[in-house]
Amino acid sequence: MVSITKKIYVGFDRDGTLEMPGHAVPTRLIRQFEALKQMGIKLFLASGKDHALLRNIAEEIRLDPWMICAEAGGHIVIPSQHIDHVAPSHSDLVSFKERIHTLELPVHRDDRKLSIWSKKFGDQVVEAEKNIKKFILENNWELAVYSYPDGDGGLDVVPPSIDKVNLLNYIPDNSTIYYMGDDHNDLRLLNHERTIPCTVANAKEAVKETVRRKQGYVATKAVGEGVSEMISQLFSV
Repeated sequence: MVSITKKIYVGFDRDGTLEMPGHAVPTRLIRQFEALKQMGIKLFLASGKDHALLRNIAEEIRLDPWMICAEAGGHIVIPSQHIDHVAPSHSDLVSFKERIHTLELPVHRDDRKLSIWSKKFGDQVVEAEKNIKKFILENNWELAVYSYPDGDGGLDVVPPSIDKVNLLNYIPDNSTIYYMGDDHNDLRLLNHERTIPCTVANAKEAVKETVRRKQGYVATKAVGEGVSEMISQLFSV
């Protein structure tokens, strides 16, 4: 059990960590959110999703986040501090947006985001990812591509200046920070010296390797059940 001797922050990725298709957020976990809040622990969400969606999700599961780190670190909102920061445009992403219309892509839907390029390709997201990565390589752009075939088929094109690790700029240096993530866009934050990494049983193997190397916590259960398991072990709630 963690001793509450200084300010503690606990953060969660959404897709694949808190929930995913077929795995809703457990009722027990929702009760644990409230218990952590009563203990004075600040909770935050960090996801590739847009802020409006994450805000609605947080309300549905009664998370009441102190901070929402949306768009994989490109849009950070802290209501109590009147912070609503969108990362400035990156030149490579601007060039990509100007030329992506020249690439033939599978049918897709728009995904409203302010700092990154994002579309939903459904079950054709793997094909789209392959073509977009090749397009980026051919143009020598410094851009990362993240796809979510196990979720809604979303795909994000992200410049190097945007990463979930940016949220650490808003957390005091003398804090204890736990972060629970499952995918490749969580790696830098999980690997950061300021965070205690945690992950769920369904996480990508590279994520589990990072967490184990840093002697963090790997749950025996998947998604929300795994998050609930780790919270119980860490805080006895």
